[in-house]
Amino acid sequence: MSKIIACAALLLLPCSVSWAIINPRFTPVHLVAESDLIVAGPLQAMTDPQQWKLSASAAIKGKPLATVIFSLSNCEKDHREQIMQTFKENRGPVVLFSGEKDGRRQARLHIMGQWLNVEDAKGRWQVLDWAPDMDGTFSGGSDMLIRMARYIVRDTEADVPVSAGVKWAAHVTVGKLAGEVAGLAAVDFAKVGQTHLFAGAAAGDRLFRASKEGTFDEITAAAKLDTRSRRFAWVDVDGDGLADLLSWDGKTLFVRLAGKDGTFHRGGVPGTLGHLSLPLADCLALAPCSTDGRPGVLVSRNGPPLLLSADGIKGWTKTELPGSDENLGRPSACVVADLDNDGYVDVLQPAERGSLLWKGKAGGFEKPRRVAVATGGGTALAAVSDFDQDGLLDIFLAGQEKNTLWENDGKGNFREVLRFSGSPGYKCPVGACGVQALDLNHDGRMDLCLIYEQDELLYHFNRGFRSFASEAEVRLPRQANPGELRVGQRAIAAADFNGDGSCDLAVLLTNGDLICCFNEMTGVPSVRLRLARGVTGPATASCWVGDDYAFCSGVACVPGHSPAAFISTRNPGACRIKYRLPGGTGQVKKVVVEDGPKEVILDKTP
Repeated sequence: MSKIIACAALLLLPCSVSWAIINPRFTPVHLVAESDLIVAGPLQAMTDPQQWKLSASAAIKGKPLATVIFSLSNCEKDHREQIMQTFKENRGPVVLFSGEKDGRRQARLHIMGQWLNVEDAKGRWQVLDWAPDMDGTFSGGSDMLIRMARYIVRDTEADVPVSAGVKWAAHVTVGKLAGEVAGLAAVDFAKVGQTHLFAGAAAGDRLFRASKEGTFDEITAAAKLDTRSRRFAWVDVDGDGLADLLSWDGKTLFVRLAGKDGTFHRGGVPGTLGHLSLPLADCLALAPCSTDGRPGVLVSRNGPPLLLSADGIKGWTKTELPGSDENLGRPSACVVADLDNDGYVDVLQPAERGSLLWKGKAGGFEKPRRVAVATGGGTALAAVSDFDQDGLLDIFLAGQEKNTLWENDGKGNFREVLRFSGSPGYKCPVGACGVQALDLNHDGRMDLCLIYEQDELLYHFNRGFRSFASEAEVRLPRQANPGELRVGQRAIAAADFNGDGSCDLAVLLTNGDLICCFNEMTGVPSVRLRLARGVTGPATASCWVGDDYAFCSGVACVPGHSPAAFISTRNPGACRIKYRLPGGTGQVKKVVVEDGPKEVILDKTP
């Protein structure tokens, strides 16, 4: 522990050091290495209001103690009441890191996402004062710090990053877009694995083809793309392995089939899959969705969502999900994902005072029930990913009035944890016009990227177990010149556009420039996950590496065969992909990854 105190002291300048700044010389890896005792567990109140007992304590490192009692009697006088209140409000576990210094045992205690200085005194652990200098070591939930400590103890190659580590090798201008833009998307076109950049726009959709040399050519006219999207989704409607375009122009929903001849096909005979001209006055979003693997799309509306299912014989069928009498305020676009890993897609629609959850089942959905997820006012954009590395999809809501992060327990329940997530809890303005879960540094920890029309891109990199940090390292190469208005962003999309084995970032700027930033990394060990040809999800798949200690290097919501979902495995070697398809049992597919992406089909064959 001597090194713990010494290293922390180097950075301790009480009036100038912000707890938002990472201490690169003293990470949780250092903390665990220099602690000879790490114990964790829930707190139990004792008869004396200033005495608290660690009940059912578990030793993460060192020999377990028979009793661990904390005394608040010697707390710094000015902070005593606040510290006592923290102990009273705490409902989760705490963790104690302890070691020797100058013949005395000292320690750090983490409780409710906050650090305290603690000292051993005759069998009692005396809580002395807050330890804000330790926020640079770890900022997040105490439950997550316990999981991180166990990971570090068990994995000899454990690391906790101190920087985002994202650098651009180059950037290019793709094109110019004006007017209302529905968003950007990466699309496999003409053949699987040939990634194109799609821009949905009310004035006319655009399609750009990338080359390995790092240039883009517009092929909108050559591809016979004639849609004008205010909302869009890509779904493999005809089962040929290529995703087809479903486009809503503000009044009508159309389908355009992607052909292997490099063009989109419209129309068709009514009653066939190629024909869809459905009047829709109300459409908040479109998303791939299937209850049985057949192609389908979910239409988010102000009322109950609408499921459109494609059948090769009957054409398209419409199913309105069961309604509810709950008045939860203004709704946002639905989250469409298998949230409980049972193989059936679930639909969750956030609203201002809560959400409706339609749990998936064989052949459809259960009646909706209310869950805690809420926007807090106005609408919100969702980023869905596993931020705490437990194999379950969590939900980040970037709202007009409030940002929230909802942790998934896998049973249809969610807990709001933004306060205990590091930088998003204190450095995340509301009003983002886009949010996406990304892994641009390819370390297997899902990061958060938010964009703003009147501000700079904000990138929160995940240090592991839902502890985010934002050191303003990830910047776009184009900034406003002196005297010019600030250039913001309107849309983003991440994919391997130049085929070098890593994720790049396409960004539409507020001045109309569409640019692509190419990642400096190449040949990243990773898996590209696809469902079998003709199968629509989304299906939840998680990637696990390590034998003695299994580490979740990412979770993906796989919508179908094309395009693939990307998960970094961090290093070459063996990994296990866990997933479950509708109506089937849990699958585990063993994969060996080399220096570059490995294509994996998620089917019923391990």
